[in-house]
Amino acid sequence: MKKLILLASLSLIAVLVLVHAGHSQIQSYYSGDAVSFNNSLYVGSTNTGGLEIFKLENNSLIRLLDVKPRDVYGLSTDFSSLKFSVKNGNLYVYAVDGFTLYKYQLVNDQLKLVKSVKNTYWEWYNRLDKFGGDIVTISQKGVDIWNPDLENIITYSLPSVNQDKNAYTPYNIRGYNNGSILNIQNNFLTVYNRSTQRQVAKVSLDYQTNPGNRQAYQDANGNIFVVDDSYAKKFSSSGQLLGSFKHLDYAGYDVAASGSDNYVYFSNGVGIVKLNATTMKLAGSRWTNRLGGASGWAMGLKVVNLNGDKVVVFNNSNILVLDSNLNKIASFASTKPAQPTSLENLYLNLNQTAAYPSTKVTLSGGGYFPGENMIVNFAGNQTEISADAHGRFQTELTVPNSQSDLVAIKVTGLASNLTYSTSFRIQ
Repeated sequence: MKKLILLASLSLIAVLVLVHAGHSQIQSYYSGDAVSFNNSLYVGSTNTGGLEIFKLENNSLIRLLDVKPRDVYGLSTDFSSLKFSVKNGNLYVYAVDGFTLYKYQLVNDQLKLVKSVKNTYWEWYNRLDKFGGDIVTISQKGVDIWNPDLENIITYSLPSVNQDKNAYTPYNIRGYNNGSILNIQNNFLTVYNRSTQRQVAKVSLDYQTNPGNRQAYQDANGNIFVVDDSYAKKFSSSGQLLGSFKHLDYAGYDVAASGSDNYVYFSNGVGIVKLNATTMKLAGSRWTNRLGGASGWAMGLKVVNLNGDKVVVFNNSNILVLDSNLNKIASFASTKPAQPTSLENLYLNLNQTAAYPSTKVTLSGGGYFPGENMIVNFAGNQTEISADAHGRFQTELTVPNSQSDLVAIKVTGLASNLTYSTSFRIQ
């Protein structure tokens, strides 16, 4: 991929600003999942709020479904993440919205709800994933492992998340069959051992842009591949640098591979690059900024082995499907009008989690719409506050008298209807 001329570079920087500022005219595709089932490619995303399922048919990416969950009052809510799973010849779709985890089966290209589980302990699920064969929910409280019947098995608390929740990016956490959990945060890639729940490696990365929506990849031999804003890098499981590839100094997002051959792929906004996984030498590349329509920006990346690699790119204004030579097979253009949006995941922090009545405590948080008004409900006492230009806030609250010692602090955006809660103990 050769350097762009100045004019093209400026236009692509404008695309990057457009994506992260949340002011595009259409809703952006930046993440999702893909799977091979019954010799067909299925792609899914929840970026527009609905559970969207696509299928590759005759070199066209067809949207089969776009559904929304319903809360207990029958009102429509938004999905935030999905994951495919093939088991015993069936295709399942797991999804989360807020406090609820869903399991669907895709039957004749229609969704059938198998089971749903809603937690009662104020854990907001930011993202859904699979660590090998395990279903995983990721929140600010940690990583929960579930069996296929939606029974919780174990919870992992990642130290770096607990140390700096403001920098926490749930998309960046990824796990594998070999027992590793990878996390990109604060310009570091950290490797955890699931069995011991301890850090086993930590390497520095170079992110000049906001390091959200980034993922590393680990192959069957334990080698770890990650792309920052300067290099694609290959590390051993203990953190030793084994090789690197200099790219164009744009934002490095995802690294992915199907495991079918000796290649890895990475996205860096302006396009997709294919590398030889052994030598880290260039094997191919493709600009994607206009491949599926205007305002393309390659972020999320999935690679599926289906008669050769199929590379699925969540490309801002569209979803792209490329072959192993990075030639376009199909695309689907986003058509939903953009709404005001938050610039990060919801979070709340307290300077203390227990205090006596009439004590002052400081509550801070973020993930709401820029500048929106919000209601803070502290054990029935309501306070109206406003978010700043980044959707963040900080306010001082007085601990109320309450008949219950364990109460909730709930913050609701009046424009977004986004809600996040945390618990507080009144002494």
